[in-house]
Amino acid sequence: MATVEAHQKCSASVEQLLGRKVRYQKHKPGRYLSVERVPQGAFQIESVHRFGDRVVLNDGLIVMENAPTVMERGGRIALLFATGEELYFVTE
Repeated sequence: MATVEAHQKCSASVEQLLGRKVRYQKHKPGRYLSVERVPQGAFQIESVHRFGDRVVLNDGLIVMENAPTVMERGGRIALLFATGEELYFVTE
C-alpha cells in the first residue's frame, strides 16, 4: 500500500477526482471509513460536496469524515486519511 505514496511527489485534493471513472480496488478499514455502498463495477465520480470536515462523493455513495490526501500513480488512486485508513481505486 505504501507504493503509491513512496513514488508520488505531490498530492491532490479530492475535487480532482470529479468526472473520473473509477473502480474500487481495496481499502484499509477503520472506524471512520465504510465501503459498503461502493459499487463492485466501475462508476463515475459525479459530485464532491464538503460539509465542514466531512466530504461526500456522489451524493452519499462514499462519506468521509475528513478530507483525504489524494495520490495518483499509474492509474491507481489512493485516498489516504489522517486516521490511517486508506481507500484505493483504479481508473477505467
